[in-house]
Amino acid sequence: MATAKPTAPKGKPPATPQETPQMAPQTAQTALVATTLATVAQNAVALPADLAAELASYAKDAAAKERPSVSKISLKSGVISYGGSPVAGNNLDVIIIAAAYKNILYKGRYDPNNITNPNCFAVSADGVDMAPHENVQEPENDTCNGCPNGEWGSDPGGGRGKACKEGRRLILLPANALDDIEAIRTGEMAILDMPVTSVKNWSNLVNQLGATGRPSWSVVVNVKTVPDAKSQFKVILTPVQEINDVAAIQAIKGRMNDALRIALTPYDETASAADAAAAAPAPKANRKF
Repeated sequence: MATAKPTAPKGKPPATPQETPQMAPQTAQTALVATTLATVAQNAVALPADLAAELASYAKDAAAKERPSVSKISLKSGVISYGGSPVAGNNLDVIIIAAAYKNILYKGRYDPNNITNPNCFAVSADGVDMAPHENVQEPENDTCNGCPNGEWGSDPGGGRGKACKEGRRLILLPANALDDIEAIRTGEMAILDMPVTSVKNWSNLVNQLGATGRPSWSVVVNVKTVPDAKSQFKVILTPVQEINDVAAIQAIKGRMNDALRIALTPYDETASAADAAAAAPAPKANRKF
């Protein structure tokens, strides 16, 4: 994007160095203050490496204690909504800046009008060696690998599904942020939790882009939902445009750490076994169909 050049006021040509008005003579005190301020500024940007690392550590710890305020994109009943309002056309063009693996186990009946934290969960940047988060009161297993709730056929609702749902949490920026670099740097990010039935579509997108040498955050992706006979709806992710503006790519890279931190934000303390038992559905009668 071209930057507008400053123009001189009408009726007066731009000043040349020789024509620039002269400043009033400095007193000795003014000169001393200017020198002192310059020295302070110079010292401020030249911190010792160990002190800079210590400050960064304090900042990271402080940030970890604060839950970021981020809006969530709802997919309820297959309708894409943001801020409580349905999205026009039921599809979005976005930049997917970060993603996290998320395993979630609910033991009680799901109530869309009373959303609660899961009984057990794990989050991870790479999906390797996942284990229940420290906020889980009563972990189902020491690790996700080997947990009986992660076995096929463990879904208490029946069928061959798993009791623990393996999803993905995506962190997005709207594609129109590309119109202004500052919007990329400071624009609000949003969370999109991919349902387990659509995780394969995310994996396919990542592999499709990988074959062309592109990470997900370097392309614009269209997100939409389509009806599905088995799972009510599925989320479809389609690449629509490569991002080739160098400044835009650098600005997106500058948001990646914050985006990943948001993706890895845990639930608060989870429900206990007693809470789950109180909310658990009555056992189903045996049926042939």
